[in-house]
Amino acid sequence: MNVKLRLLSFGVLFFTGQALMAQKKNNDTTKTREIEEVVLVGGVKLDPAQKVGSYSVVSKANFESTPFSTIDEVLNGRVAGLNFSSASGDPGSSNMVLVRGVSSLIGTPNPLYVIDGVVIGKGADNAQMMESWNPLASIDPNAIESVTVLKDASSTALYGSRGANGVIIIKTKKGKYNQKTRFEFSTETGIQDRAYDKLDLMTGDEYIKYGGILMWNSQAQLGRTFNTLDEATQYYLDSYIPTYTTKENIKDTRNYTDWTKVVNRSSSVVNTYNFGASGGGENTSFRIGGSYYQNEPLVKSSKFDRISLNAAVDHKASEKLKFGFNANYSNVKRGTYMGGRASANPVTNSIMLSPLRPVYNYDGTFNQEAWAEAPDMTAGFNPASILANTYQKSTINTYIASVNMDYEFIKNVSFNSLFGTQYQAMRELQAIDKGHPIYTLQTDADNYGMLQDARTNIWDWNWSNSFSYRNTFADKHNLEAFVGMEYQNHKYNVLTNYSFFMTDIRPYFQFAEEGSILSNGADYVWTQIGYFGRLNYTFDNKYTLTGQIRRDGNSTLGTDKFGNFWSVGGSWNVKNESFLPDLFSSFTLRGSYGKLGNIPYADQWGLQYNAFALIGYNANTGGWGGNSGYGGIAAPGNPALTWEESKMLDIGADIGLFNDRLKFTLAYYDKITDAAIDDNFPAVESGGPTSYTDNIGKIGNKGFELTIDATPVQTQDFRWTINANGAYSKTMLKEYNLALRQFGGDTDDANNAFAALAPGHIFGEYYAVLWAGIAQADDPTKGIKAGDALFYTDGTKSDVTNIRTAASPAWMGKSAFPIYNVGLTNEFKYKNISLSFMLSGQFDFYVQNGVHSYTLHDGAFPGRNQVSDALYDSWTDAPGAENFGASNPKAIIGNPSTSRLESSRFINKGDHIRLKEMKVSYSFGKVFKESSGINNLTIYLRGTNLLTYVFDKDLDYDPESNSNSWSWLGKGRYWYAAPVLRTVSMGVQVGF
Repeated sequence: MNVKLRLLSFGVLFFTGQALMAQKKNNDTTKTREIEEVVLVGGVKLDPAQKVGSYSVVSKANFESTPFSTIDEVLNGRVAGLNFSSASGDPGSSNMVLVRGVSSLIGTPNPLYVIDGVVIGKGADNAQMMESWNPLASIDPNAIESVTVLKDASSTALYGSRGANGVIIIKTKKGKYNQKTRFEFSTETGIQDRAYDKLDLMTGDEYIKYGGILMWNSQAQLGRTFNTLDEATQYYLDSYIPTYTTKENIKDTRNYTDWTKVVNRSSSVVNTYNFGASGGGENTSFRIGGSYYQNEPLVKSSKFDRISLNAAVDHKASEKLKFGFNANYSNVKRGTYMGGRASANPVTNSIMLSPLRPVYNYDGTFNQEAWAEAPDMTAGFNPASILANTYQKSTINTYIASVNMDYEFIKNVSFNSLFGTQYQAMRELQAIDKGHPIYTLQTDADNYGMLQDARTNIWDWNWSNSFSYRNTFADKHNLEAFVGMEYQNHKYNVLTNYSFFMTDIRPYFQFAEEGSILSNGADYVWTQIGYFGRLNYTFDNKYTLTGQIRRDGNSTLGTDKFGNFWSVGGSWNVKNESFLPDLFSSFTLRGSYGKLGNIPYADQWGLQYNAFALIGYNANTGGWGGNSGYGGIAAPGNPALTWEESKMLDIGADIGLFNDRLKFTLAYYDKITDAAIDDNFPAVESGGPTSYTDNIGKIGNKGFELTIDATPVQTQDFRWTINANGAYSKTMLKEYNLALRQFGGDTDDANNAFAALAPGHIFGEYYAVLWAGIAQADDPTKGIKAGDALFYTDGTKSDVTNIRTAASPAWMGKSAFPIYNVGLTNEFKYKNISLSFMLSGQFDFYVQNGVHSYTLHDGAFPGRNQVSDALYDSWTDAPGAENFGASNPKAIIGNPSTSRLESSRFINKGDHIRLKEMKVSYSFGKVFKESSGINNLTIYLRGTNLLTYVFDKDLDYDPESNSNSWSWLGKGRYWYAAPVLRTVSMGVQVGF
């Protein structure tokens, strides 16, 4: 934060001497025009002149020809109060986007996305087999005109129950009236590698040396004594590494296998191609565009191809009647691989496999038998073989369209109607050739393969209708009134067929053994209806009062499905007061307070019938009296389940100085989410079910945001602009139905061994056994020996033990949610040359390594590889390799101390600064344009995620990682994902 302020102070001092040069004709009104065109539900428009709510706008220049596959990645670092993290660097993977923190205990914490009036959801993962799928990856970023991020109750209230986490409004490009047809084309090609690569694995020589040290450390466990380290090393090679009687006996050749090179491509390439044509006459405007995005990421089987088409038509039938139509279509073909901690994940195996294992046997077949002496992998899990003989392929077709009409049937009275729909058809195919027992149900994997075919169809539509009255009285009284209703319908249908007895893995079930095909499916639907009203009054362009009310009903709730929600707000345009000095070019004070409803699980499927007790039946379970099948209560239902209620206070100011050469936007917010929905737990004596959905908690969010826009220098030939944003945000769990809730082991992305919930604590605060370092000397009174892993016995840190299970977990006072987020963008433009760069940073938060038990296993798996710190930073008294000041304990076969398991040892500070983007471009000048007839020709060089600086020297994975985006539990958790990518690209933009 201080770095940013020092940079800004220089900019402020520098441009004050230039302030008198500012002229109104040089004012950049781009942002104002964009804000004026943002339309909310019912035709309500944001008015920047009388701003009441908190919102931020990101312009189209940030989305054009971007190497990112999704919209939300572009927003990272550009919006105050928005925090971003990624589940994977694989294009199309889901992301977590937080606007002003986490507001719910369940469901995705992401905001609501609206594209051209179509409510498309929260970017939640809807995949059945893919590691994750981000629905926003179906949208072409190049088609975007602007993105508006709504944050407070006043600006989000009209979106009702789905706007409590914030709303992101996406407006696609359109044509303009009375404009001749213009054509645009752009293309960009980039090369990619890892953005942050500190996960240094041991080389073959290091691996052998570590094996010798491990043997020396484990003499008591082995029941033998070594005289030298060389003797221990030879014992390791003889006892734990198989001897291959082929030319590939790596023990002799030392021609080690680099598994990361086996799994990954030598380079990753991304290509984008975009075109567009737009124009219009007196009564009709149009735009048609398309793009092709192609990405082959690092992991060899992964691929992402997207073809997108978009069109927009606006027509003025008369001065009173206007129509509009927007349509977007995309086809995505995606190749992925087994994800998470699955042993078949090639990223997992490339970390763990021994460099002394050859890829192929002497006869050319894949070497995939498990080592009996020291199992380094499951039989059949050679990642090269899996990449060659298994696949996950997906095809996703997405249609988004809206039609709107505005009719002024009486002077100052209009009727607005908008119908929008999204339809997504997704097919996922997974095929596994014989010999790869990836699933436990593959009981005959040596003779049969596996095929799974999943079909997912999602259909959302929303229809809003409203009447509005707008009038100005005596040139001072401006009145706007709206009343309307909105209906939403959401359907999710899924059907999966699969067989573990395939004689051929071609994607046809006629190759399945008779009777081996299994099926499952689900059909869900939920609806919501809302009635809303808004009143807005402005006096003399100085004082604005606004009030909104909305009554929503949602089908997934209990007996009482409706709730009433509202907001009130006001602003004071101080600039229009006579007493304000001319130094100020704009000055608005604003505030709002409101209560919104929320259904946190609405965009994720499964909790559609909460009001009812549901019966479950399993035909494969033995029943009573010799009858097959067993039925019981699957869910008890909760007729009392009602809305979460978010009460929001927002106070802010927008200040412009020196003809808006220096602008400040400030906001303070305090948000309380009451009746938060989560699991409630009946008494054990009830016999089950073990939990049900209920209103059981209270969450508090507080924060402050600051955005600074400055133009320190502006001359005829040179312009320097700065945008800086910073935010403070903290989330507390104020009330909860349990004194403490932990989330199980660390075995999958639905759990999180470190994060916990308790009233009065930070939301998702880390609760773990506290690491105390390494014993430097023997302590016979406690059974401690030099080199042992030590743990504090409790949170007082007054005593230590070398028995992890004897230590009590303690609160760490930190969570995975950054307290501070900052972004800094600078652009320098001299004549036709421009240079820009953007820095983003996240501070005061911790991240966790979800794969710690493998990457640094302290001797538990003597046949597997590890990070190089296992060799260079582990305690040992092995002769010639002594290391008594190490950070990691003495490695012993089997890791009897269980030091590799959960403790704060594997939690790191996540603070970092990232050079998110740098771009240099050249636009050909006026002489070229006049001689060629081309309106624009720009060439540029761009880099994204170029540099990442972390403040914790022990952090070896990307600090923006998360394991999933469908739950807050995934935040800050590295989970064997494909790495976030750095891209260096070159592009061309042409317009004529």
